Amino acid sequence: MPTRQQLQTISKTRLKEVKALYRNSLYDGAKYLSGYVIETALKARVCRILDSDYPETGAISRSFLTHDLDQLIKLAGLQKAFDNGSVNFKTNWSIVTNWSEVNRYIPIGTTLKANVEELLNALEDKNDGVLTWIKKRW
Repeated sequence: MPTRQQLQTISKTRLKEVKALYRNSLYDGAKYLSGYVIETALKARVCRILDSDYPETGAISRSFLTHDLDQLIKLAGLQKAFDNGSVNFKTNWSIVTNWSEVNRYIPIGTTLKANVEELLNALEDKNDGVLTWIKKRW
């Protein structure tokens, strides 16, 4: 089971990978990995709430084994903070959550450079970025 710190490291590394793919014009892969930046960040927050490693087995794990970012916000105990977030944050959230693990099957060439630029901004915006917001709470 990954620890909170391991999930934080994975999230940061996935962001580096998204940027590397972007720099090399591999936009579909960058889009695909971008969702895992947020998924692993939220799962790190879940570890904080549970005060344990991430539950991968057992009865409790079934609730937490999800790729659904909206569900992870709830499981991470962040729904109220999310609801009170700024309009810009919620716009960034909608950009980031236009993601699914099935993006791995999108036809090559589907994602444009501008799509990834928008995703990166939505993740890292200094004031209202989704990853910026989660990092303050993980």
